[in-house]
Amino acid sequence: MRLLVGLHHLELGGSQLNALDLAVSVRNQGHQVAIFGNYRDEPGPVAALARQAGLPVIAVRHRAERLGRAMPVRPGLSRALTRAVRDFRADLVHAYEYSVALDAFYGPHLRLGTPVVTTVYGMRVPRWMPRYGGLVVGTAQLVAEAGEFRPPPALIEPPVNTDVDDPAVVDGHSFRRSHGIGPDEVVIGVVSRLEPDMKAEGVLRAIRAVRLLADDRLRLVVTGGGPSYADVAAEAERANAALGWPAVVLTGPMDDPRPAYAAADIALGMGGSALRAMAFGRPLVVLGIRGFSRTCAPETIDYFLRWGFYGIGDGDLDPAPLAAQLGELVGDRRLRVERGDWGRQLVLGRFSLKAATQTLHEVYAEALRDRPGTRTRLREGLRVAAHKGLADLLPATARQRIRRLLG
Repeated sequence: MRLLVGLHHLELGGSQLNALDLAVSVRNQGHQVAIFGNYRDEPGPVAALARQAGLPVIAVRHRAERLGRAMPVRPGLSRALTRAVRDFRADLVHAYEYSVALDAFYGPHLRLGTPVVTTVYGMRVPRWMPRYGGLVVGTAQLVAEAGEFRPPPALIEPPVNTDVDDPAVVDGHSFRRSHGIGPDEVVIGVVSRLEPDMKAEGVLRAIRAVRLLADDRLRLVVTGGGPSYADVAAEAERANAALGWPAVVLTGPMDDPRPAYAAADIALGMGGSALRAMAFGRPLVVLGIRGFSRTCAPETIDYFLRWGFYGIGDGDLDPAPLAAQLGELVGDRRLRVERGDWGRQLVLGRFSLKAATQTLHEVYAEALRDRPGTRTRLREGLRVAAHKGLADLLPATARQRIRRLLG
């Protein structure tokens, strides 16, 4: 099989790193795999990581395209994907996230008949998504929700490469020394892209929680970059000034953040980053949006296994609940060790890259078997365009009334 993996951008992020791990794993089982991605100024670090792993990269420089309300696809990227499929002679496209999925559907799928598999690691599956072709989601709840209006998707929780995300093979001591962190200090580590829509709010709340705790043993270390970096840096500066010591450290992004995970005593995170922290044997507090935070523990794990390592709060951004969750772990070293060991075993047993790759092979095989004809592709293309156009134009109440008409 010749597989083209399409990424929605080439910057560091959980979805891209999961895609790269799976692409390498599929390649190692004897398939030909290439990475496709777009960039505005220069290719991001994921392109370099893919090349280091021995995967060819098709990186397309592309200006931002503002879509019309009823236009579901970015025409330039759709054409670029079609060229990439032809040049690589791809049998299958695996698109990560909505935008690339639509580019692939209206590009190589409609024009060439190339099957498309889509992975969505967000919090919902839109009803306008194509109703055939492989679909992969990251939570059991999304499997149930999407199964109400299309064939149930496959569940592949964000996979972890436990061979490399392992405290036994990564040294965190040099990372701590390089940032002036002593052996007796307690490090709360966050590895995250700093984006305003999902990630930055939780990181800002974590800074305020550390300020509330006012414990001079604590260091909050934030590893990552992104459009919200300046806002996070300003909040860190305010916290450090108020406390009188460098309680918050911003390292910026790292191409290989494993030393940051290994250096932490306590982890904060969401999604794939949360699972990587658990693979390093670190006790975890999961962050979300609208004030959500919850300790990951045996008594709370059922929630995360159903909804994913993320959450939506009630809108109260008071940092006190997060401060209490962190304070419990800061004050009890034995509890940190117990939770860390439990988390590592959970990841080894449920979230391994090997198991995820096997499931993905089954999704690929089904997509390659079921190839719709030209009429079916065109009909579905019209349905997706109409449904998405209405979703963009109409308020929620009107959308609900019209869904029955669109089928």
